[in-house]
Amino acid sequence: MMNCYWLIAAVLTATALHAHDAPSRPTTVLENIPTDSAQLQADVRPLAKKIITMHGEEEWKATVLTSELHRHLGTYSIIGAKMGVRARELLGAGLDELRVESHAGLKPPLSCLNDGLQVATGASLGRGTISVTVPATPQCEAVFIHGNKRLGLRLKPEIARRITTEVESLVRQHGGVTPSYFEAVRAQSLRHWLELDRHEIFDETTETKP
Repeated sequence: MMNCYWLIAAVLTATALHAHDAPSRPTTVLENIPTDSAQLQADVRPLAKKIITMHGEEEWKATVLTSELHRHLGTYSIIGAKMGVRARELLGAGLDELRVESHAGLKPPLSCLNDGLQVATGASLGRGTISVTVPATPQCEAVFIHGNKRLGLRLKPEIARRITTEVESLVRQHGGVTPSYFEAVRAQSLRHWLELDRHEIFDETTETKP
């Protein structure tokens, strides 16, 4: 009986969290984004349903496409996808409706955020709708402009510190950017994809101009 109550509570919580999801993503070439476990890599299969249930289909689509563009699973590109979807939710914006200013710079791994931001919002370098600043100290943050509204999203400091520490530990363990390093990063990124809730991990600031 307790398990039944837990399941009902989980479903109600997921429904509440996703009540204001970003508008659904139309596809251009694909008929749909795969969710069937048979179409997924072996290590993704056990987590796919959990990820979709916890974070919704829009984030799933954005993160899958981000990872294909980025060519490996990485925490910062996944966070970029989560950040972009969260921005669209808060601003009620569809794809291609936002201008984005990334403060993540151009140096990996933090700059990997930029790939997720582009895919999740539709803002792209090709359209000139995303710009990347190179501050003295790059940050895991971006500003999203929609009409007269400006929304700032920044990864909460305690989460940013934890991820930085984890990444640095993997570099030490695997002797830099090696095949074993990327294997470890993949496992870590899958865990972050599941565990990090876009509704909770960002500091959010809004400004409306006349």
